[in-house]
Amino acid sequence: MMNSVRRPITTTKTPQTGFPVLTNVEIVNILAALDLHVQMDDVAKPTTQSAQMIFTALLDQLMGANVDMIEGPKGTLMSMMEYKELYSEALQFTMFYRHCREMATVCGIHNFGISDLTRPDPMRFRHHLSGVLNFAKYMEDKEQKFAEPAQRLRDQFEQTERMKDQLIRVENTIEEISIRNVQDRPLTEEAKKRNEAVRAELLNLRSEQVQLSHTVESLKSERQQVMELAASKNNEQTVLSQNTALARSRLVQSPDRIKRHISEMSSTVSAEKASLASIQRKTHDLSSRLEIIGTLESDLKGLIEMERKVEQQKSKVEEMKRNLMKLRGGCEGKQIEADGLKARLDQLDRQWTNAKDKFSRQQVALSEMRERSKTRMEGLGTTYEQQKKERAVWEKTIQRLKADQKALDLEMQAFTQTHETEINDLLAHYWEMRRQAEAYMKTVNGNLNLEVAGL
Repeated sequence: MMNSVRRPITTTKTPQTGFPVLTNVEIVNILAALDLHVQMDDVAKPTTQSAQMIFTALLDQLMGANVDMIEGPKGTLMSMMEYKELYSEALQFTMFYRHCREMATVCGIHNFGISDLTRPDPMRFRHHLSGVLNFAKYMEDKEQKFAEPAQRLRDQFEQTERMKDQLIRVENTIEEISIRNVQDRPLTEEAKKRNEAVRAELLNLRSEQVQLSHTVESLKSERQQVMELAASKNNEQTVLSQNTALARSRLVQSPDRIKRHISEMSSTVSAEKASLASIQRKTHDLSSRLEIIGTLESDLKGLIEMERKVEQQKSKVEEMKRNLMKLRGGCEGKQIEADGLKARLDQLDRQWTNAKDKFSRQQVALSEMRERSKTRMEGLGTTYEQQKKERAVWEKTIQRLKADQKALDLEMQAFTQTHETEINDLLAHYWEMRRQAEAYMKTVNGNLNLEVAGL
């Protein structure tokens, strides 16, 4: 009937690992070197209290995570809960378990569960401690190798700080430029208005220039015609002068008619000279206008070039703004990366400090162990003879105890047969209470939205 109530006993098998499994004596010695003095039974026959005590000390020594680091987030979570008293202990234990599981995962142990803290199995407990202590030994041996990446992290963090300072200076410069732009905005608006007015005036002058160009071309052609006319008139005047001289040399048959003809020719010549003078004055005025139009055209070209340069400066300012936005986004990414590197660097510094403290404690513990071993060897030498004498007495006592044990086994067998029903009831009540406890833990973890392995 007892066989129908009891659960079958399962044998825990240690999975294949990449690290050697230490003996209980080696684990106790290493924990003592870490300034954690435990008894042999705490490792060989672990209990809930001893397992949690050992893992708490390992978290503090290797990960730099003490109880204070759990209390802070715990207080934050508790402030958001309605029934704080109900979840206080369960929340603290769950956070402690998550830290232990994270440490085990870092050490290459992927089957760490909550049962390793609440119901530790000796084989699994020794396997997990072996993994953690082997990883700690590996970190100590590779400390020099990790020093160079840590230095690179620090250098990169310093470079990030310099880039942040440079970004702040660039932002301050841009802010000053923006302030100056705001201050100069009225002047800029006024200059734009003047520029628009000058542009409109230049367009008017351009149209006038075109009109004047056409007028100049027509006047040039007219001047050419007048000059040709003046040349022909000069030729006629020369011919007339020659004819007049020839006529004077001859006899004058009708002097009055000749005089009248000469007077008419003189009047014509005077009119032609007056017309030629007027045409020369017009030509001079048109030349002056052409010079003024050429000056205005060069000024217009200068203003157009100035406008083109202003547009180029605007394009450069827009490009600088876009580059600034890209640089700001890159700096934000670098800031996030620097924060992660800083956290990693702080963790490495804590591990470095813990490793140095552990090494110093190991040195002290090693010297103490040597002194104790020396003293113990001397004591063992003196007590060996005494124990040899007592051995005969102990053998007699053992024989007597074996006889008593045999009688006690017979008595226990008779007692078990007599009270078998009561024992079965107690076992059934025990498994029922255990199922209720597991259901309570599952309910608590479900309410906290935590994924807990090992249940």
